[in-house]
Amino acid sequence: MEEQKKKKKYNKNNFFNQTYCVFKGAELYKIRKRKPNYRSESGSTYYYTTKGVYRLANHWGRAARCKWRLDSDLPAEIDDLRLGFAEWTDFKEYVSDTSDSYYIHVDFEKKKVDYMHKEDEAYDGVAVIRTAEATRKIIKQIKNLLEDYKWAKYYDYDIEELREIVITDLINTTKTLQDIKQELKNEMYA
Repeated sequence: MEEQKKKKKYNKNNFFNQTYCVFKGAELYKIRKRKPNYRSESGSTYYYTTKGVYRLANHWGRAARCKWRLDSDLPAEIDDLRLGFAEWTDFKEYVSDTSDSYYIHVDFEKKKVDYMHKEDEAYDGVAVIRTAEATRKIIKQIKNLLEDYKWAKYYDYDIEELREIVITDLINTTKTLQDIKQELKNEMYA
Protein backbone atom coordinates (compact mmCIF):
# COMPACT_ATOMS: atom_id res chain seq x y z
CA MET A 1 0.00 0.00 0.00
CA GLU A 2 2.79 2.44 0.88
CA GLU A 3 4.43 1.81 -2.51
CA GLN A 4 1.21 2.72 -4.36
CA LYS A 5 0.85 5.98 -2.44
CA LYS A 6 4.33 7.08 -3.49
CA LYS A 7 3.69 6.62 -7.22
CA LYS A 8 3.00 9.81 -9.07
CA LYS A 9 -0.42 10.16 -10.67
CA TYR A 10 -0.41 11.47 -14.22
CA ASN A 11 -3.00 13.57 -16.01
CA LYS A 12 -3.29 16.12 -18.82
CA ASN A 13 -1.25 18.63 -16.82
CA ASN A 14 1.86 16.53 -16.18
CA PHE A 15 2.02 13.44 -18.45
CA PHE A 16 4.49 15.22 -20.76
CA ASN A 17 7.04 15.88 -18.01
CA GLN A 18 9.78 13.21 -17.98
CA THR A 19 7.65 10.10 -18.45
CA TYR A 20 7.93 6.68 -20.04
CA CYS A 21 4.86 5.20 -21.70
CA VAL A 22 3.78 2.55 -24.18
CA PHE A 23 0.89 3.83 -26.27
CA LYS A 24 -1.41 1.26 -27.87
CA GLY A 25 -2.21 1.72 -31.55
CA ALA A 26 -5.62 3.19 -32.33
CA GLU A 27 -7.54 3.86 -35.52
CA LEU A 28 -8.02 7.44 -36.67
CA TYR A 29 -11.80 7.32 -36.40
CA LYS A 30 -11.33 7.50 -32.60
CA ILE A 31 -10.44 11.22 -32.92
CA ARG A 32 -12.54 11.98 -36.01
CA LYS A 33 -14.89 14.52 -34.41
CA ARG A 34 -12.44 15.91 -31.87
CA LYS A 35 -10.31 19.01 -31.93
CA PRO A 36 -6.81 18.70 -30.54
CA ASN A 37 -6.34 19.89 -26.98
CA TYR A 38 -2.68 20.58 -27.70
CA ARG A 39 -0.33 20.76 -30.70
CA SER A 40 3.41 20.49 -30.08
CA GLU A 41 6.13 22.41 -31.92
CA SER A 42 7.01 19.20 -33.78
CA GLY A 43 3.43 18.84 -35.04
CA SER A 44 2.14 16.09 -32.76
CA THR A 45 -1.43 16.54 -31.63
CA TYR A 46 -2.94 15.45 -28.33
CA TYR A 47 -6.55 14.65 -27.53
CA TYR A 48 -7.39 14.33 -23.83
CA THR A 49 -10.05 12.06 -22.39
CA THR A 50 -10.98 11.34 -18.80
CA LYS A 51 -9.18 7.98 -19.05
CA GLY A 52 -6.08 9.05 -20.96
CA VAL A 53 -4.65 10.70 -24.05
CA TYR A 54 -4.54 10.08 -27.79
CA ARG A 55 -1.35 11.15 -29.54
CA LEU A 56 -1.16 11.57 -33.32
CA ALA A 57 2.46 11.79 -34.42
CA ASN A 58 5.00 10.80 -37.05
CA HIS A 59 7.72 10.21 -34.45
CA TRP A 60 7.83 7.91 -31.46
CA GLY A 61 10.60 7.00 -29.07
CA ARG A 62 12.02 10.22 -27.73
CA ALA A 63 9.52 13.03 -27.43
CA ALA A 64 10.98 16.09 -25.71
CA ARG A 65 11.97 14.87 -22.21
CA CYS A 66 9.97 11.64 -22.50
CA LYS A 67 10.32 8.11 -23.83
CA TRP A 68 7.09 7.16 -25.53
CA ARG A 69 6.74 4.02 -27.59
CA LEU A 70 3.92 3.01 -29.90
CA ASP A 71 2.86 -0.63 -29.83
CA SER A 72 0.78 -1.08 -32.96
CA ASP A 73 0.31 -3.33 -35.94
CA LEU A 74 -1.90 -0.72 -37.60
CA PRO A 75 -0.50 0.91 -40.75
CA ALA A 76 -0.01 4.67 -40.97
CA GLU A 77 -3.21 6.12 -42.43
CA ILE A 78 -2.03 9.65 -43.28
CA ASP A 79 1.57 10.11 -44.43
CA ASP A 80 3.60 8.59 -41.61
CA LEU A 81 1.21 9.65 -38.85
CA ARG A 82 0.18 7.04 -36.32
CA LEU A 83 -2.36 7.33 -33.55
CA GLY A 84 -1.74 5.89 -30.11
CA PHE A 85 -3.72 5.89 -26.89
CA ALA A 86 -2.43 5.64 -23.32
CA GLU A 87 -4.36 5.67 -20.10
CA TRP A 88 -3.14 8.04 -17.42
CA THR A 89 -2.13 5.00 -15.35
CA ASP A 90 0.17 3.82 -18.19
CA PHE A 91 2.62 6.68 -17.62
CA LYS A 92 5.69 5.97 -15.51
CA GLU A 93 8.44 8.24 -14.28
CA TYR A 94 11.39 8.47 -16.67
CA VAL A 95 14.48 9.29 -14.67
CA SER A 96 17.37 9.07 -17.14
CA ASP A 97 19.09 6.82 -19.65
CA THR A 98 21.68 5.92 -17.03
CA SER A 99 19.25 4.57 -14.43
CA ASP A 100 18.34 0.89 -14.35
CA SER A 101 14.72 1.17 -15.44
CA TYR A 102 14.04 -1.27 -18.29
CA TYR A 103 13.59 -4.96 -18.89
CA ILE A 104 13.22 -6.90 -22.12
CA HIS A 105 10.16 -8.84 -23.22
CA VAL A 106 10.11 -11.25 -26.18
CA ASP A 107 7.11 -12.74 -27.94
CA PHE A 108 8.67 -15.85 -29.46
CA GLU A 109 5.63 -16.67 -31.59
CA LYS A 110 5.61 -13.26 -33.29
CA LYS A 111 9.41 -12.96 -33.09
CA LYS A 112 9.01 -9.53 -31.56
CA VAL A 113 11.20 -7.94 -28.90
CA ASP A 114 10.44 -4.81 -26.85
CA TYR A 115 11.65 -3.02 -23.78
CA MET A 116 9.36 -2.31 -20.87
CA HIS A 117 9.58 -0.17 -17.74
CA LYS A 118 10.34 -1.89 -14.43
CA GLU A 119 7.11 -0.46 -12.96
CA ASP A 120 5.02 -2.19 -15.62
CA GLU A 121 2.35 -4.44 -14.09
CA ALA A 122 3.49 -7.35 -16.27
CA TYR A 123 7.03 -7.34 -14.84
CA ASP A 124 7.67 -10.78 -13.34
CA GLY A 125 10.67 -9.81 -11.23
CA VAL A 126 12.90 -12.26 -13.12
CA ALA A 127 14.18 -10.27 -16.10
CA VAL A 128 17.28 -8.19 -15.40
CA ILE A 129 16.62 -4.46 -15.08
CA ARG A 130 19.07 -2.47 -17.21
CA THR A 131 19.91 1.03 -18.38
CA ALA A 132 18.49 2.24 -21.69
CA GLU A 133 21.83 1.75 -23.46
CA ALA A 134 22.38 -1.78 -22.12
CA THR A 135 18.80 -2.65 -23.05
CA ARG A 136 19.32 -1.37 -26.62
CA LYS A 137 22.44 -3.53 -27.03
CA ILE A 138 20.68 -6.70 -25.83
CA ILE A 139 17.64 -5.99 -28.03
CA LYS A 140 19.92 -5.68 -31.06
CA GLN A 141 21.45 -9.07 -30.27
CA ILE A 142 18.03 -10.65 -29.72
CA LYS A 143 16.71 -9.32 -33.05
CA ASN A 144 19.69 -10.92 -34.79
CA LEU A 145 19.09 -14.22 -32.97
CA LEU A 146 15.40 -14.15 -33.97
CA GLU A 147 15.99 -13.27 -37.63
CA ASP A 148 19.12 -15.25 -38.47
CA TYR A 149 19.81 -18.95 -38.18
CA LYS A 150 23.47 -19.25 -39.26
CA TRP A 151 24.71 -18.68 -35.71
CA ALA A 152 22.99 -21.93 -34.66
CA LYS A 153 24.43 -24.34 -37.22
CA TYR A 154 27.03 -25.79 -34.83
CA TYR A 155 24.53 -26.66 -32.11
CA ASP A 156 22.64 -29.92 -31.85
CA TYR A 157 19.31 -28.30 -30.97
CA ASP A 158 16.07 -27.46 -32.71
CA ILE A 159 16.55 -23.83 -33.85
CA GLU A 160 13.40 -22.52 -32.13
CA GLU A 161 14.28 -24.29 -28.87
CA LEU A 162 17.83 -22.97 -29.08
CA ARG A 163 16.64 -19.41 -29.72
CA GLU A 164 14.41 -19.55 -26.68
CA ILE A 165 17.19 -20.92 -24.44
CA VAL A 166 19.74 -18.31 -25.53
CA ILE A 167 17.35 -15.35 -25.52
CA THR A 168 15.84 -16.27 -22.17
CA ASP A 169 19.36 -16.40 -20.69
CA LEU A 170 20.15 -12.99 -22.20
CA ILE A 171 17.01 -11.51 -20.66
CA ASN A 172 17.19 -13.13 -17.22
CA THR A 173 20.94 -13.02 -16.52
CA THR A 174 23.88 -10.69 -16.96
CA LYS A 175 25.78 -13.29 -18.99
CA THR A 176 27.13 -12.15 -22.34
CA LEU A 177 25.91 -13.74 -25.55
CA GLN A 178 29.37 -15.22 -26.05
CA ASP A 179 29.31 -16.81 -22.57
CA ILE A 180 25.85 -18.30 -23.15
CA LYS A 181 26.90 -19.81 -26.48
CA GLN A 182 30.08 -21.22 -24.92
CA GLU A 183 28.12 -22.82 -22.06
CA LEU A 184 25.84 -24.52 -24.60
CA LYS A 185 28.83 -25.86 -26.53
CA ASN A 186 30.39 -27.14 -23.32
CA GLU A 187 27.14 -28.94 -22.45
CA MET A 188 27.01 -30.56 -25.88
CA TYR A 189 30.54 -31.93 -25.60
CA ALA A 190 30.41 -32.88 -21.90
